Amino acid sequence: MTDAVMKKGSGFLAAVERIGNKMPHPIALFLGIILIVLCLSLLLSLAGVSAVHPQTQETLYVKNLLNVRELIEWGSNLSKNLQNFPVLASVLILAAATGLCEQTGFFASAIKSSLKNATGSGVVFVIALVGACGNIAGDVAFLIVPTIAASVFLGTGRHPLVGLFLGYAAVGGGYGTNFIPGGWDVILTPITIQSAKLLDPAFDMNLVSGYYMMAVGTVLIALTATFVTVKFIEPKFGKYEGSYAATEENEGALTEVQQRALRKALLGVGLFLAAIIIAAIPSNSFLRSDTGSLTINAPLMKLLYAFLVIAFLLAGIIYGAATGKIRNIKELADMLTKSISNVAPFVVIAIIVSQFLYLFAQSNLGTVIAINGGHLLSELSVPVVVVLIMFFIFEGIADMFIVSGSARYLIFGPVFVPMLMHLGVHPAFTQMIHRTGGSMANHLTPLNSFFPVLIGLAQKYDKNIGIGTIFSTMIPYTIAYSIVYIAMIIVWYVFALPLGFDTPSHIVLQ
Repeated sequence: MTDAVMKKGSGFLAAVERIGNKMPHPIALFLGIILIVLCLSLLLSLAGVSAVHPQTQETLYVKNLLNVRELIEWGSNLSKNLQNFPVLASVLILAAATGLCEQTGFFASAIKSSLKNATGSGVVFVIALVGACGNIAGDVAFLIVPTIAASVFLGTGRHPLVGLFLGYAAVGGGYGTNFIPGGWDVILTPITIQSAKLLDPAFDMNLVSGYYMMAVGTVLIALTATFVTVKFIEPKFGKYEGSYAATEENEGALTEVQQRALRKALLGVGLFLAAIIIAAIPSNSFLRSDTGSLTINAPLMKLLYAFLVIAFLLAGIIYGAATGKIRNIKELADMLTKSISNVAPFVVIAIIVSQFLYLFAQSNLGTVIAINGGHLLSELSVPVVVVLIMFFIFEGIADMFIVSGSARYLIFGPVFVPMLMHLGVHPAFTQMIHRTGGSMANHLTPLNSFFPVLIGLAQKYDKNIGIGTIFSTMIPYTIAYSIVYIAMIIVWYVFALPLGFDTPSHIVLQ
């Protein structure tokens, strides 16, 4: 099951790769966007472009930012803009916690343990389910899950490349899913809230506003990946007869030390979560709101992020101490420092993006575009559900060239969140469509930083395998995921199903 690597300069996939390689660095991209915002603010203000705010009935005009007063105001707020960047602090804290789990080996061991008891046809679903939940570990799941899945397939007498590609496709398709709120919820939710406040200054939502849709999607994506693998992918590969067939059956097994450390870490996290549950049971619990709710205005919802960070830190510290990787406070501090250093490129980009967010809000461009865009879509008599599907497809196409989900949402969020609010779509729904749209192409785009790693892993089992085989294997997953996600969007909108805890799919602006 091999082919030659695609020749440069021929075919659609080569064209996609060429275009993607010509995309500027994110810093240059956002600098260009800032320039566009400044120019648009001048041109549209001169043209008198405006919109009537649906809440206050106030006429809002696009504000010219290219005048002395506005430029001075911008310059005096440079550092404040970074401080107000909605995800910077959250990303740094969570990066330290999850990075610790990654460096100590907790994530790798937890995934291995999840897969070790899967046998026969059940192994496909288990790998797909673990992959769909892989985003809890961050982008490193693109490396961990496929690597282990290939070993598990090999050890159960199946073709390792099928396991490898299944693991990679499951992680990519699971960008919009999970049973456990994680990093993406922490990163995207503040952006959604800030974007929604362009229309409703009092708007707020919690980290689990899309939990129901996300949890259902986890199961559906795992089932879909299983179906595609069993019916379409595995039959094409047949029996594996490569050089690793007889030598790697036990690859990836946990040592006794790792197993013992994993049990201790999971026990520690389990006791912590149990304590939270017990504390939340009493009707007068400090985790409940004044009305007794555990969701609406409840301290529990406000503490979810803190609980998530503590859980990761507990897992990493306990596992690291049990395996001997953390022997003293200095080694712990070194690991946390390295974890923060890994997100240094994001901090640099955040400096630029924070200025874009300030200028975009200050110019009124987002509000005016959203209100007028909503009016335009309404006047075109396009059903809202069609608009949602178009947004989903647009996100998938954009993901082929802007792989970073946070960078893409920082561009689209301030425009689409308020625009769809104007059409009665809850911001949490827009956030979920962003995540599901990215799931359509995460595993397909050659711009994914782990795509070259996938090629290297594949050539470990078949040195002659080419990009053509990899893409032809990934495309069926993309098509199937798209069908499932579009069906979910239609069902959730048409039947007005709740997205998450106390979060409707529709919203009414006052």
